[in-house]
Amino acid sequence: MKTMKVALLATAALAAVSVGARADDAAAIKAQLEALNARIAQLEAGPAMPVGYSLLTITEAKPMKVPGLDDNDNDTNLYGDTATVISILPTADAPASTTIEWSGYVRAALTYDDTQAADANYSVDTRGQLKVVGKTDTAVGEVGVRVQLRANAEGYGDADFISNEHWGWWAMTPELTLGAGYTGSLGNIGYGYDGACNCYQTDNADVALNPGDVTQMRLSWASGPMSFAVAIEDANGHDAVLAGVLRTAANNFGGDSSSLGAAAEMKYSGDMFNAEISGVWHDGGDDLLAPAAVTDDSYQAGVGAGFSLGDMASISLGGAMGHHVNGQDFWGFSALASADLSDAVHAEIAYGMKDYDNGTNAGWVSSADNYGVLAGIYYDPVDQLTIGIEGEYINPDGPNNNRTTLDLVTVFRF
Repeated sequence: MKTMKVALLATAALAAVSVGARADDAAAIKAQLEALNARIAQLEAGPAMPVGYSLLTITEAKPMKVPGLDDNDNDTNLYGDTATVISILPTADAPASTTIEWSGYVRAALTYDDTQAADANYSVDTRGQLKVVGKTDTAVGEVGVRVQLRANAEGYGDADFISNEHWGWWAMTPELTLGAGYTGSLGNIGYGYDGACNCYQTDNADVALNPGDVTQMRLSWASGPMSFAVAIEDANGHDAVLAGVLRTAANNFGGDSSSLGAAAEMKYSGDMFNAEISGVWHDGGDDLLAPAAVTDDSYQAGVGAGFSLGDMASISLGGAMGHHVNGQDFWGFSALASADLSDAVHAEIAYGMKDYDNGTNAGWVSSADNYGVLAGIYYDPVDQLTIGIEGEYINPDGPNNNRTTLDLVTVFRF
């Protein structure tokens, strides 16, 4: 009995010591938690940033996608896969999220250009281009602006920058966007010879399915792989854009101030397949400078499709038909194939043709058939540099009009 009593007393003593130690640990942990909570409360009560400052981040990232505005493959190739992005993070003095990105390139080409009716021409042609895009979140949705500046030069003399694109947008909802400014016509077929090639110095054949750049207001909707857009376009100053010649007194195509047009587009964008259907119509207006000249309404309707064979190759096809302001009907087709020969080398080849009929205006032939073939091989050791060799052969209808172009091109990006 005495032994059992001693054992019980020893057990009770050990339990008391253990409870006391646990109580001390719990008290220490509680004190640490209280100190941490006090520190968090102190940080939350203080300013996020000193007054007059905003928190910025500068990174390299993929260029932002402008809602309702398509970039053709040529633009993507020129600027590369990345841009410098400045992000202003939300703070007390900058409640909205703002992003500014910029990128640019300089290209130069040593060119041999031989037209059958004239002597061969040798030149070094250059182009510099800058692109700045800014957007901010507002109480009514995202608002943004994109501006591009371009300067071309050959030989002596200064090169002046011009704005070859300026565009603003308001993303009213995640699907619906209102845009306005100066950019490519919504009726452009961004596929085939002109729409999908690298063609830094080539692509001079009259086979393009592109009505050109124009001032406009555009409403677009996109959800998943499908997108739709409609636009009101201004046809002033062009021979309804679709003939590609300025309407001036010099060429007897002076349009009045009431010329407008409309365009629409429907697109499907998938991983392995993409396609579009688009159309544009422009009012010919009244020719005030030369009433006897032809000033028909002009239009174009076309389709395009692209097929991707994974990382190996791609095929791009486009076709369109329409009517020029000068009275000529036309139709055209083009195709381009591109292949990656290695991680740093890719090549492309393209064919395009355009047929004109029923020209009735003085100075325009009654019919013409044009076709062109181009090819290029390009080396991209890094994203910021491209070196390529290009060639193009053009055969417009008529004697002594064949043209051959060869060039060595370099493209430097940032």
